[in-house]
Amino acid sequence: MTKPRIGIVGLGDIAQKVYLPILTKEENWSLVGAFTPNVKKRNDLCSTYRIEGFPDLSSLSSQCDIVFVHSSTDSHFEIVKTLLERGKDVYVDKPLAATYREAEQLVELSIKLNRKLMVGFNRRFAPLYQKAKNKVDEVSWIRMEKHRPNTINRVPFEETLLDDYIHLIDTVRWLSDGKMQIEGGLIVTNSEHHLINSQHTFSCNQDLTRVYTGMHRKAGTGLELLELVGTDRIMRVKNLHTLEIEENNVVTKTESGSWDTILKEKGFVGAIHHFVEAVEGDTEPIVNGVEALETQRMMEQLLLTSSIKEME
Repeated sequence: MTKPRIGIVGLGDIAQKVYLPILTKEENWSLVGAFTPNVKKRNDLCSTYRIEGFPDLSSLSSQCDIVFVHSSTDSHFEIVKTLLERGKDVYVDKPLAATYREAEQLVELSIKLNRKLMVGFNRRFAPLYQKAKNKVDEVSWIRMEKHRPNTINRVPFEETLLDDYIHLIDTVRWLSDGKMQIEGGLIVTNSEHHLINSQHTFSCNQDLTRVYTGMHRKAGTGLELLELVGTDRIMRVKNLHTLEIEENNVVTKTESGSWDTILKEKGFVGAIHHFVEAVEGDTEPIVNGVEALETQRMMEQLLLTSSIKEME
């Protein structure tokens, strides 16, 4: 079978730090090239990675079977819509679109045209998160926190939640098999309406399980912590690198393999391979448009139901 041909749209930080280093290895695919409207960036990066730079979306898509979209969130709707209409399978950064309605339209279009659509919620493919999910039975609670040392984004708090907090919501949805109900939440901002911290509580499993999420943008340290408490066992994963298993009053700690890259630890390698395999095998990606849409719906619910406080 001919290897699928892949193109990249958008060459910003996420493309440079994550997707170019993985996709240029061309393991089970052929990387055709990339497009970004910034001519200098396009020429410089395509020269560095020895791939072709395309002058527009049309010329790139005509040479591809699969397109990875890493442009700004505001541009997702038009770019993904165009690519789906041209018969391409699309992998796009989270969130799927800037609004729920736009995301919904893209999902409907992908189904109508029978094209694969996957959103890059990479933590579902993080090896230690997968291991934790598979090793805890009858989960009583899930707690996930993601903190920044001092990163108050100078944008409305809604944008930060949709760009970063959405990772927590999607991950706990996956860990709880997608059956959460919002119980309550708090969003704290500064006087300029930038996000300081956010925390929420959910119920699932017929109200037998509680889920907690939290993020502080000025916590003095960068920390991502996942904890699952179930029957006879507690699992903790710290910074996607260290796994702690507590059972029978004994704590066992292991770390990712010494040869594992950060991109593998964070799930990016697994996500990319999963999508390519889904296209080749004509199977549904586990983070397809429908799944991503439900995560975005829950984000909109959070914004509508949370108590929003301004820090003095």
